[in-house]
Amino acid sequence: MTPSASQARIHIERMMYRSSIAVPGDSAASYALLKLIPAGGGAPGPLGLNIALVLDVSGSMYEEDGTGIPRLRRIQDAATAALNYLRPSDSLAIVAFAHDSQVVLPSTAIADRQRIEDVINRIDMFNVDPGGTAMDQGIVMGMTEVEKQLGGGKLSQVVVLTDGETSGEQACRQLAQQAGEKGIRFTVMGVGTEWNATLIKDLAKLANGKWAYIDVNDPEAAQKVFAEEFASLAATGFLNVEMHLRAMKDIKIKRVRMVVPEIKELPLTEPEERHLVAQLGTLEKDKPSRYILDLSLPRRPDGKFNIATIEVTYDTGSGRRETTGQFPLEVQYTSSGQGYVNAEVAKHIDEVQIYELNKNLQQAIATNNAAEVQRVAQTIEKKGELMGPRAAKKTMLARQVLDELNRGGRVSKKTQLAVDDAARAAEELPTS
Repeated sequence: MTPSASQARIHIERMMYRSSIAVPGDSAASYALLKLIPAGGGAPGPLGLNIALVLDVSGSMYEEDGTGIPRLRRIQDAATAALNYLRPSDSLAIVAFAHDSQVVLPSTAIADRQRIEDVINRIDMFNVDPGGTAMDQGIVMGMTEVEKQLGGGKLSQVVVLTDGETSGEQACRQLAQQAGEKGIRFTVMGVGTEWNATLIKDLAKLANGKWAYIDVNDPEAAQKVFAEEFASLAATGFLNVEMHLRAMKDIKIKRVRMVVPEIKELPLTEPEERHLVAQLGTLEKDKPSRYILDLSLPRRPDGKFNIATIEVTYDTGSGRRETTGQFPLEVQYTSSGQGYVNAEVAKHIDEVQIYELNKNLQQAIATNNAAEVQRVAQTIEKKGELMGPRAAKKTMLARQVLDELNRGGRVSKKTQLAVDDAARAAEELPTS
């Protein structure tokens, strides 16, 4: 690896939840916030994009949802507009799937824009049986196209869109696992309310990617989701980013969560004792990301102590691992009492708490536990009110859950998906 913190292209900022801690018992819980700030743009030149677009063309994609425009047409228009974020040297393959699947466009340079747009606009005119949803077949073909151009400083991504339940769920999970191992990431988009949200989230997690919800009743939703996804891919500057956490004796790192640009828990591996590794995926140029560490700290005498070292390793497209070097995470102990709370860290912990409450809400809805749905939704609403304008959407959706429950005794699938989508959303916010 290329060493030297002084030459690091990713800067690390560290801050504790409290300015100092007191541990009256054997141990105490605490939190740390880590900011990763990409500097210098990452790769010396733009990373090449190697994308496969895998689109559902089943019969349900012709529904208009009250917009006057078929779902498929909205998706076609969104995909065509999103091409504006890609460079002529990037490549795109297109797969159509329904009951079966077909590569309707082999991997093609974006420079051949007219050909790509023509295929997108005619995607339902190829020989694909519209009578089912075999997403696993579409994913196989998409991965095959992407694998033809793996490596060489390129970001490889399979973007899958579906509006229904799919056959071959276990095969989809196995494919996502294989993709993750090969360095191919997934973005899985669900359109409407009939898709399997659990499956889509599983695929995103297994392939170190993300999922997205497109509200079919919003005519602009598809454009927004596709634009955000392709812009994010085009801005990627760092590949295969890993966070290495080396805890000192008696220090426990219980959990690591990303909190910006979205909230999600990161799986940890332990290649050696007290050395944890979190896979961060990709980072965009000049776009900070943030992470909350859940810690258990032992009793110590008064003074400043190094509790862990933080190192981030990454690839800027050269295929060579580089490193920020190791930085200490320090805590000030004082037996005179707890220090002041860092407002910035506290705001992210508030967001995480709403995210966790949302998971409880989803579970209560899934088990038809109306009393628990009511209790958790009310808790989210109250928590959101304390957080102010930045939690307005989450508070509004909690009220919507309560309204639907009171009116009809059940929560609609659309509201469930909207709540889930909003709960993980996070953004860079001012601390004042």
